[in-house]
Amino acid sequence: MKNETVFNKDIIRARLAEREYGGERKIPLTEQDVRQIYIEETGKQPPENITIYHSNQYLDTKSIDNGFDGTIIHVFDIEKGINQSYTITRGSENNEGNDNGDRPLDWIYNTLGIFSGIDQSQFRSAEQFDRKVDIEIKKRVELKYKRLENRGKVDSIEKVELRKLGIGHSLGGNLIQMLAIIRGNFEKVHAINDAPPSAYQLASIDYNFRRALKKKFNLNNKFDQIYTIPPKDLKAFAESYYKEQGKNIHHLTNEEDMLFAASELRGFLNLGSRTTLDSDPDFESIRERIANLSDEDLYEMQKFLVKYAPAYKAGGYDGLVKAMTGIDLVLLQDLKSEWEGFSITDNPVDTLDSAWETMKKFDEIAVSLRDFIEQLPVLAENIPVILSIFTDLTSEEISVIEGELAGMESDVIEIRSMITDLMSMSTMEDLLTLNPFTFFENIKDIKEQFEAIDSKINGLMDRFDKIFAAIDRAKLDFGAAVEGHSLQQVSNALAKKGRRYEGGNLILYKTGADGKKIEVNLSSSVRIYQRGMDSYEAREESLKRYQAAYDAVFLDDFETRKRHLLSQIQDMETNPRAFRSVFNLEDSEISSIQVHEHIPPLPPAFADRMEEAVHHFQYQFDKGRRLVTSIKTSIEKMFNEEKDIAAIFELR
Repeated sequence: MKNETVFNKDIIRARLAEREYGGERKIPLTEQDVRQIYIEETGKQPPENITIYHSNQYLDTKSIDNGFDGTIIHVFDIEKGINQSYTITRGSENNEGNDNGDRPLDWIYNTLGIFSGIDQSQFRSAEQFDRKVDIEIKKRVELKYKRLENRGKVDSIEKVELRKLGIGHSLGGNLIQMLAIIRGNFEKVHAINDAPPSAYQLASIDYNFRRALKKKFNLNNKFDQIYTIPPKDLKAFAESYYKEQGKNIHHLTNEEDMLFAASELRGFLNLGSRTTLDSDPDFESIRERIANLSDEDLYEMQKFLVKYAPAYKAGGYDGLVKAMTGIDLVLLQDLKSEWEGFSITDNPVDTLDSAWETMKKFDEIAVSLRDFIEQLPVLAENIPVILSIFTDLTSEEISVIEGELAGMESDVIEIRSMITDLMSMSTMEDLLTLNPFTFFENIKDIKEQFEAIDSKINGLMDRFDKIFAAIDRAKLDFGAAVEGHSLQQVSNALAKKGRRYEGGNLILYKTGADGKKIEVNLSSSVRIYQRGMDSYEAREESLKRYQAAYDAVFLDDFETRKRHLLSQIQDMETNPRAFRSVFNLEDSEISSIQVHEHIPPLPPAFADRMEEAVHHFQYQFDKGRRLVTSIKTSIEKMFNEEKDIAAIFELR
């Protein structure tokens, strides 16, 4: 059967999705990665043409950086009748390498975009990327068929339509499902430890669904009304509405996965089929615990998140923090830079300018802290609910955190008072009228006040650190749920006996005769073997080129010169009269010329030395090949139960 699914195993799809994250060095997925994974899991030669498309080549990430990343793999083989694309949408990760630093944009999107249904930016980016690459793939395939047609070969080859398949993990699993539901052009979608779509998210993106909701539940035009629909009724209606579009979605889920547990929250949908894995039999899923949370608490938390979603859309992570706490992180960073740059110099004007700029920043901070005081009651009301869901804190521990929040309030009031005192100490005009001694005394007083305020702000930040430390300690019991979300856990749950995966590499293991565990990184060993063999092949080719050049310069050139000389001798002997002028015999006749030539051969050393050099290098190459090959044969012998090892080493 033509065009059968190439990546037809869960383990292949899970490893491709994991490699999409770029590994430790953040290197994008490559054709070589795809081939390696396919060979390691099938022991077969991959299709001939594999093309990789990365989202950063098709989206304007400089002006719109919402955290979306993705890759599309196009597998094409005219002879075998293969034409398939695999859209891989990347999941939750920190957004590195930009002005936001290592901030969890995708996890914020998980919360605001999916649970509340407000932010749809990553879906729009995924949709745009998928559409653009679809167009390019179809153009390229059509061009290849046209070339065959021009060569008169089109009659013998049947055109194969593009099969679209999808793979996604975490938020990527949500996005690939949304693409399948909304666009409707995916034949099959594989969602691994996915963040499921929510009815709120779909209502925000799909106008037809929102119109159906309005009709079913008698809603007005305000989007917020959707949160008042009883969650069970909303879920039932949405799952029925999207049943047909979602039938080709298949979920591969770790029972321990945090997102699988969180899918019990209000509004999340369960579409398509599901295979569950148990990667940690000793860990009991937190799914039931989340399911026992009251809908009233979840509704209040949802309203809380919806309130701040617009701030995240407008200002990203910094905007979200400012909206929730009143604290302007950008302003704090500017203040830090200004304060670090402040110094008392011999130039009064420069010193005064620096002091005044720092004072103005402190004044802006005072306004920011006022907003924080106003926001504290809202935070104190909602934080207990959020912590009860995502941590294992006791009520006493939550009370301690609430105490730190109250302490923050008193700290902030004191900081604002100190800033007020600072701003009233002197004006620029007053300072400029002072004599130099008094001027610098006043500047020293201002600097001391700077230091006191800075110390108090550091104390405020310490309170934040104490809260986060308490939360981190409480999350230890949830470590398995967080770890269960990782693709490495999924791959290891899917692994054959004697295999495990780490860092994208295939590890073989067994117990030796002495009872000790033996492990071999097969992926790394194959890379060493193939690069080693390639290196010796390249060296051998270089040696052949050098030998050919040597022969051309010395041996071949000698024979060429010899042939030329003999040709000239023969010409003289057959046409003696033509050479009369050479011998100054213009008044005489030459009847014949006989040349008695003696052309000694090249000394044997010319050829012998080269042969010795070639023999020496060839011996070294063969020795190196045997050493590299010993890696392969040793692993084959050690893990003889792995029938595909020989093919894994040799296939490319």
